[in-house]
Amino acid sequence: MSNNTLWNNVPIKDLVRELFARRPSDVDGVMNTSAYYYRLYLLKKLFGRFAFTGVPEGWDHDYMMETLFMEGYFVVTDTEAGVLPLKCGLSGINVFQKPTTAVIANPVLGNFERIIDVDCVICQLQPNYEGVYPMINRYATLLAMCDSSISVNLMNTKTTYVFGAASKAQSETFKKIYDEISCGNPAIFMKDGINEEQFFVMPAKQNFIADDVQILKRKILAEFLTEIGINNTNLDKRERLTDNEVEANDQEVIANIQCWIDNITIGIRKINQMFGLNIGFIVRDFGGREGDSNESSKPD
Repeated sequence: MSNNTLWNNVPIKDLVRELFARRPSDVDGVMNTSAYYYRLYLLKKLFGRFAFTGVPEGWDHDYMMETLFMEGYFVVTDTEAGVLPLKCGLSGINVFQKPTTAVIANPVLGNFERIIDVDCVICQLQPNYEGVYPMINRYATLLAMCDSSISVNLMNTKTTYVFGAASKAQSETFKKIYDEISCGNPAIFMKDGINEEQFFVMPAKQNFIADDVQILKRKILAEFLTEIGINNTNLDKRERLTDNEVEANDQEVIANIQCWIDNITIGIRKINQMFGLNIGFIVRDFGGREGDSNESSKPD
């Protein structure tokens, strides 16, 4: 097909360009490549913080971590393939408004149901059975928007000269002048008739904020690390700030993940008791301070 082919009097090549173009005016804080990159980046940090121990042979640790943190829970039950951790849905309600039944739909094992705490155990992350995807999505969006601001700012700092031409001939003259400037010529000689009011230099240095946005990115990342229980340096450190003030978020760091640890610990204790396993759950220690490491209870 020729590029000049028309559809409703519009060249096909222009329609294709319009369809697949990335529009600078479009603001998409979620579904873009940069946000997708940061989702994976943040998940690596999250999964690097926690780990299951004593997992039986044949169980997939990555599957357990992804299901627990992204879905919010998984079920452990006996199947025709042995005792396994599986994704599931929840149904039923008891007097405490908690689910009573796990509904499993597995492409290999088929569809079946189990009664919670009777022939299966739910290991959940949070009291409301939700995962961390909203949190991951929030921080990935903020970081991606920072990248977008940096990209736009770097592009704008490239536009440093503006010429006001009174005619097409003068415009061509200015183009030639700019070419010589770009080539590094130390001097340019012009005819009379061109005044300095026709030249305007964009204040690139004054408009450069990319370095400030980089600092903002570090602050956003530090906030995320605090949420997942990783100690981080206080970026607002002032002169003569004491170590205790710098590490003032230590208690906040521990408090943020304690709910997760408590819920997972309860679930693992029930799993070990029901199926005679010896699974544990640890919080990896990256800071070397007491309280940064934790492990679930084991069966007596």
